[in-house]
Amino acid sequence: MGTEIERKFLVCGEGWRQGATSVVCRQGYLLSAVECTVRVRVIGEQGFLAIKGRTVGISGALPW
Repeated sequence: MGTEIERKFLVCGEGWRQGATSVVCRQGYLLSAVECTVRVRVIGEQGFLAIKGRTVGISGALPW
């Protein structure tokens, strides 16, 4: 199984809330197997299909 790279940042203060908006986001998985994952997302009036296959050799630390 591959390693997913994810970065998180801590937001200080409450100032960011002023410009924030929200939308309803629904998601579900049609297939989740070793070979691939198929996900469907509906955000507002748009739908998105993500197909992720097996990845080899792309994990690692970022230079910053």
